[in-house]
Amino acid sequence: MRKKQITERKVIQDSPTRRPYGAKLTLILEEDTTFPIDGPCELLISTDHIIRISPRIDEKNTSHQIWDIFVEGFATACEAEQAGLRAALGFFWSAVQGHYSIRLHYHTPLPCMVYDRNKRSGLQLTDSVSLTVVKGLNNIITPLDHVLKKDGAVDHRLLLAIELFASARLETTERARFIGLVSSLEPIAIQDSIENDEFIRLIDEYKKRVSSLDLDKSLRDSLIGRINQLKKESIGRSIQKLVLRCLPDDPVSMEIIKEAYNIRSQILHNGSTDADLSQKTNQVETVIRKIIECLISTHLN
Repeated sequence: MRKKQITERKVIQDSPTRRPYGAKLTLILEEDTTFPIDGPCELLISTDHIIRISPRIDEKNTSHQIWDIFVEGFATACEAEQAGLRAALGFFWSAVQGHYSIRLHYHTPLPCMVYDRNKRSGLQLTDSVSLTVVKGLNNIITPLDHVLKKDGAVDHRLLLAIELFASARLETTERARFIGLVSSLEPIAIQDSIENDEFIRLIDEYKKRVSSLDLDKSLRDSLIGRINQLKKESIGRSIQKLVLRCLPDDPVSMEIIKEAYNIRSQILHNGSTDADLSQKTNQVETVIRKIIECLISTHLN
């Protein structure tokens, strides 16, 4: 560890008033997913701040382990929040690369909760239980390091997509897993507006005609809302563009995603299923993992 890091971490530990803020996030690990963490520990990461993990067993499901994760050592609450979001992205990224599933337990609407170590919240740093863990955790530390070194705000769409993907396997039924996996594409599939003046005029004229009809107000408002949606491309088209951008020379993956989105629509709108859903879930998971790897690599560069 560099001397600068050691000095900075000593400041964080010994002078909480100088670096008062931290962020907490809680992860639920997939059943039978184990790491060499037997008690509270500190991850040996390359960035200056401190990441602690405090493991415990899920009282509702004793086969699941829960990690309370603390990211500490920030002068402002805003810095702590951004670091907490980056840490969440980093842990999800490690789960994608390690082929295991995790789920966030939300304390607030955001994936992490910011706290002040100087206030009595039960979250103060205590070095009496701190130890450094390295061996066997490289598949967590390496992707976490890559993400934490990234400056700037976290891409919230990417964070949501990777969260949905990493937690889909924890769903209790095959249909729920499949829907969760396919749905993870939607936050990162940007629906572009249709920039065509003639088409926009046609839409506006259609809205005027619908507004003049003798209809129940709620129905009329609903129809106008759906007409406004025509100004953007469909989510299906935007997903196909996403696949083409990330996997340009992979027509098989494109067909897998097209079929998967059709099956998802049939499940949601008709309550149907597919005889080979388990196999198709595995195929979709492989393709989406490659898409996420592409986007993460772009985001970190």
